[in-house]
Amino acid sequence: MSKPNTLVICSDQHHPLMTGYRGHPSVKTPNLDQLADDGTYFSRAYCNSPVCTPSRMSFITGKYVSQIDNWFIGCPLDPNEMTWARRLDRADIPSTMLGKMDFCGDYQDGGFTEHKILERRPAFDPYPRNTPMDSRLKGYIRPDKRKHIENAGIRSDVKTDGTNGHDDRYGFYDHDCIVTDWAVDYIKNKGNEQKSDPWAIYVGLLYPHWPFTVPKKYFDMYYNDPSLIQYPHDANFPNDDLHPALKRFQSSLNLGEITEYQLKKVIASYYGMITALDEMIGTIIQELKEQGLYDNTYIVYMSDHGESLGEHGLFYKQCSYEGSVGVPLIVKGPALPKGQQVDNPVTLVDLYPTIMDMAGLETEPDRPGTSLIPLIQNKTDKHTEYAFSEYHGNFFQQDWYMLVKGEYKYTYYMKERPSLFNIKDDPKEMNDLARDPVYNSVLKEFEVLLRSIVNPEEVSYRSKKDLGLIGPDGEDYTETLTTKELEDKIKKGMFPDEPGFPVWQ
Repeated sequence: MSKPNTLVICSDQHHPLMTGYRGHPSVKTPNLDQLADDGTYFSRAYCNSPVCTPSRMSFITGKYVSQIDNWFIGCPLDPNEMTWARRLDRADIPSTMLGKMDFCGDYQDGGFTEHKILERRPAFDPYPRNTPMDSRLKGYIRPDKRKHIENAGIRSDVKTDGTNGHDDRYGFYDHDCIVTDWAVDYIKNKGNEQKSDPWAIYVGLLYPHWPFTVPKKYFDMYYNDPSLIQYPHDANFPNDDLHPALKRFQSSLNLGEITEYQLKKVIASYYGMITALDEMIGTIIQELKEQGLYDNTYIVYMSDHGESLGEHGLFYKQCSYEGSVGVPLIVKGPALPKGQQVDNPVTLVDLYPTIMDMAGLETEPDRPGTSLIPLIQNKTDKHTEYAFSEYHGNFFQQDWYMLVKGEYKYTYYMKERPSLFNIKDDPKEMNDLARDPVYNSVLKEFEVLLRSIVNPEEVSYRSKKDLGLIGPDGEDYTETLTTKELEDKIKKGMFPDEPGFPVWQ
């Protein structure tokens, strides 16, 4: 048999528990369920930063966000950073990127042999920023987040070119249909070539990312049967039981009161997007089977981060609750065990050494991840014991760092108290143990571990400096400046009028 091929499918914003194979009682995902039956799924998989660009730049380089200084959407990746796509290309294994990957600005190929994308991600210009990024200042409110809730439901029945997916009328259905067709054509061509040379393809789909709009048949599938709607836990708007940093996050989202009717529409739309996504993945896998390539192809399915979907009174990602920072992850391949669940904590930086392992290549020693293949094959018990994630982006004035180890999840909030959850006994993260003196020793152990991985103060300073949040005299604008004051200073010419969010030129 020829050397195996590699197919990586990455969705966007898929809650880790919302699939059939994870036991969700309502969401229909027959194709992902079959893939999990044919491979191994990970029950404790996490992204390394729960927002699009940093997460993707982390797993494409196999490095933590703080190793590559990719703090937020709009922060470009250094083109000199090695990616697994470039490693494959240099090893004469052609690598192809189809769809969303999120390289920012002029650097879009990421080392892939060839690439096709619909929506390009802009970079901040200039960068590092001269003007403070407003979304990390006191008083920041983002009004469109409420609108996504209000506009959830059936998408307009038109066919677009796939480049306007953030429009609440359309969402990303057309984008994903186009990218799916690209992937099917690629696989069909590989089958027709009848060559034994291995290849690798990355397919970047955008469902179930907001807007919460989906074709009618998928919406009706769930909305018309109330028994299928599973309402989120602790869905209080506002939620007084949240950590202070999360209270500010909820306030910045400007969600206001959300009715059961609105929640039902959002949930039905989100479930529908997952089922539509599953059908597209099924189409890609079916083409592999028809071309006789399925058995000799490694397949990875994962998402770049999760979606809170109302849990704890929150939507979207950005926080360290399970629904946001957790991700679905399935690995299937030739000679790998089938129908297996792995409970070790893993993160997406493990994908780089895993893909190197699949290709028979060595991983550079500066990568913090570990190949998942020995773990899948039950040939090691020495896989990294912890999962690490960090966040330096919008809605949070201060950075946070998360560790999962054993039965605990620890989040270190800069300049505030930490949080601690026993996610084995308290999987919905309702009881923060950090305020109980009994757990002081556990908190200390986690902080020691954190500081062995990263210097949180130094990383926080670097991230703020790049995002324009540290003044020339060392002033930390996240503590001293409000969004209203920034607006006034821009009008007076004290700061340049740089967009708060990157704009494509």
